[in-house]
Amino acid sequence: MKFIFLIVFFLMHFLNAEDSNELHSWTDLNGRTLQAKFIKADSTTVTIEWNGKRFPLPISTLNSITKSLVNKLRVKPDSINVKNNKKVREWKDQSGRTISAEFVKSDNKTVTLIWNGKTTVLPLSMFSQESQEMAFRLQKQKSPIPVIKQPVQKVDLNGELDLQKEYPWQNSQNQTIVGRFLDLNDQNIVLSIGGGAREVSVPLNSLSKDSQALAKKLKSNLSALEKKAAALAKKRKAMKVPLISEQDLEIEHELKDIEGRTIMAKFVDANDLEVSVLLKSKSNPLSLPWSKFDSSSIAKLEALRRKKSSMASMKPKIIPAKGNRLSHYGTGKYKDYNTIFEGDSYTIALPSSGSGLHVWINPGADKLPESAKANPVGLRRMTIGFSSIFTDRTNPKRTRKRSRKITSFDSSPEPSLDRDKITLTGKYENGGTFEYNMEINRNSMQFWSRIKDPAGEKWPTSTRVGVSMHGIIPNVKNLPMSKIKPQIGDGAFYMTPTEGKRIKLPFEKKWVDLKLPRGALSSLKGVEAMGTPYYQFKFNISPNNTKDMNLEYGKGYASVFPFQGISLAYYSKEKKTEVPRSRALKVSISKN
Repeated sequence: MKFIFLIVFFLMHFLNAEDSNELHSWTDLNGRTLQAKFIKADSTTVTIEWNGKRFPLPISTLNSITKSLVNKLRVKPDSINVKNNKKVREWKDQSGRTISAEFVKSDNKTVTLIWNGKTTVLPLSMFSQESQEMAFRLQKQKSPIPVIKQPVQKVDLNGELDLQKEYPWQNSQNQTIVGRFLDLNDQNIVLSIGGGAREVSVPLNSLSKDSQALAKKLKSNLSALEKKAAALAKKRKAMKVPLISEQDLEIEHELKDIEGRTIMAKFVDANDLEVSVLLKSKSNPLSLPWSKFDSSSIAKLEALRRKKSSMASMKPKIIPAKGNRLSHYGTGKYKDYNTIFEGDSYTIALPSSGSGLHVWINPGADKLPESAKANPVGLRRMTIGFSSIFTDRTNPKRTRKRSRKITSFDSSPEPSLDRDKITLTGKYENGGTFEYNMEINRNSMQFWSRIKDPAGEKWPTSTRVGVSMHGIIPNVKNLPMSKIKPQIGDGAFYMTPTEGKRIKLPFEKKWVDLKLPRGALSSLKGVEAMGTPYYQFKFNISPNNTKDMNLEYGKGYASVFPFQGISLAYYSKEKKTEVPRSRALKVSISKN
């Protein structure tokens, strides 16, 4: 999974000689005040010490004076230490955000950094071109060049030489490395070694006479190729190309060479000289000259090159928070979302409505059904959210359950691709207040909440966490079962009641045929979803503690089969205005 990061605010003692033991007044929006020590703070939470115990407080729940105090006590990174540490460097991602971290190592896929005191492995592709080049340069400085201390076969300089082939390069001490020629200048030869894993620069005068001659011959061939490539590039950039979507950058394409041979490969990158593609059976990209491909494949590859270039140049637009909408991305892959967590083949995102999290799985572009291929994040299989329910008694003879609508948020977190804790506070249309809490990590998500009605509210409100397991097949109404069965396969929900045995709900059976006893699923301690529609994933929903809590199941009135989706509601049986943190609802996504 990849992580994408934000600027991290490192903590240090307050510069104006603040005493770390000094007590400060902390006042919330309801006017309640306590005296406590400041410990630390980030952009959303301040940690205080009160009576010897530490407590995290959401900054959004504090009054304006206390928020100003937090800003005063929270300081920027220790720039002096960072500046003096020559190993710490600035790393920039594709959106222009930076962190300060120490380089450890890199390969063609990842960069390992010491960041905020911890060793972290991050995808190389998430960094800007400048930072990727810095990673390559630093790795080249660290890594010794592998050598072979044995005689090698002499290369025939009068024969046909291939710029894509790896050749042995021998120095004056008869040490040899094997690598692909990339370039040559008056002083150095540049080689790609380790199957393209890294590049090295070797002094030309350190090579044997035969290797120097080989380098000059290949340089001559490269110059000739560059002239042809320049002419082809001019023609290529003016050609009409097929329509390409972002999703096409993630899938394999059939490509044909000038001799009619075909390969299936994923586009990686391209320059004026060559195209890099990734074959399904390979871990490293393969670089081929444009001239190797036939005209239709050149047009397709050029379209992919343009699409990748246009996406790289686009910085996502940020839409500011307004009313009952959080600040969110206005363009790009995560348009309309505030917070995104990318896990291993799944994605979790908080929409601008702030009502909960959307969950997608992506088993691989080659496995996705046609209906999902237009979505770059995959199949949306689950939504977890908060709702506040009240009974509308306008008509005493026909009361109705309704939801409170959010009218405003106290504050909005900035759009982020790297946030593991979310606390949202705000107001409902009746003047009541809410606090929604979400924690996300690679193993699970947790949800808890609390609300408060205004004084005199005649229709009391209760809070709950809701889970929706979405229907598997779109437009299922007119499909015959012969078209449905391959898509549902062995898919099933597994319900574990608080009392009794686990119950399996196969997707292929109708609800009426399952013959569930009345009330059998009204009190659950766990729900699982797995099988064909979920690929290699298993969804698990369960409370941290079931004491005084209830997890109940529901389905749509028109639902005939379980694969059309179910809903779950989790709430307190005693204190209707709170789902306590100690009894939070836990949702996990794991691989079978």
